[in-house]
Amino acid sequence: MMPPHAAGAALEARNVGFSYAALELKDICLSLAPGTITGIVGPNGSGKTTLLRLLDGILAPASGQVLLNGSVPLSALSRREIARRIAMVPQNGGGSPFHTVFQFAMQGRTPHLPRLGFETAADEAVVREALEMTRLGDYLHARVAEISGGEKQRLLLARALAQQPEILLLDEFTANLDINFQVELMRLIRQLTRERRLATAAVSHEINLLAAFCDRIVLMKEGRIRRQGSVAEVLTRDNLRKLFGLDFLVRPLPSGVPEVLPVMDESGQS
Repeated sequence: MMPPHAAGAALEARNVGFSYAALELKDICLSLAPGTITGIVGPNGSGKTTLLRLLDGILAPASGQVLLNGSVPLSALSRREIARRIAMVPQNGGGSPFHTVFQFAMQGRTPHLPRLGFETAADEAVVREALEMTRLGDYLHARVAEISGGEKQRLLLARALAQQPEILLLDEFTANLDINFQVELMRLIRQLTRERRLATAAVSHEINLLAAFCDRIVLMKEGRIRRQGSVAEVLTRDNLRKLFGLDFLVRPLPSGVPEVLPVMDESGQS
């Protein structure tokens, strides 16, 4: 069954299948709506990162289609065309540590530059704006190796924003960061998603972080989408127990957002 908000979706996976090695994705139906954040949760090896790569056109579906605006298959577009519409923010973005912050973020303009051309003053303005939005405007000339882990994550986001995308895909974007950095980044993502009408998807193991900031949640296991919908209707004790094989306490916070805690037995095991 198609997700209920598929109409007007910025990006849609329609009955997508893909397989390699021991992983098979099958019958993936998912849509990302403008101005919303969709969180993707699941055990290791469930296919979450593979799904993001399919949504970004890095991998081609063996069956089904990934569609822009409900009608344009990613398979009909070049990588440059896709990169003008979709930006992926990885957990580790690579790049030379000797690049300056400005040079690193400028990589996001590559899809918009002439093949043998150079960046213009307009491109530089876009990059400066992206760095200001991610609070890196004071670090233009700093080397990537000189900034902190949290600042590097913001820099990956700035590079993605410099692409001026319509769709933003985040893969374990807050992994290995202190909670204050995690919250700071997710607040920024939510603000940008709302203001720019981005269609955002975020893969993370931080269930409570996604619960606090996402509009929708997708549960994945063994290459299948098991549940998807609003945060409150998806993050239930029964759904999470089936997903992870553990018992959970799920209780509503005063804001109405569910808080998820593993239940520990007397031996300290969950």
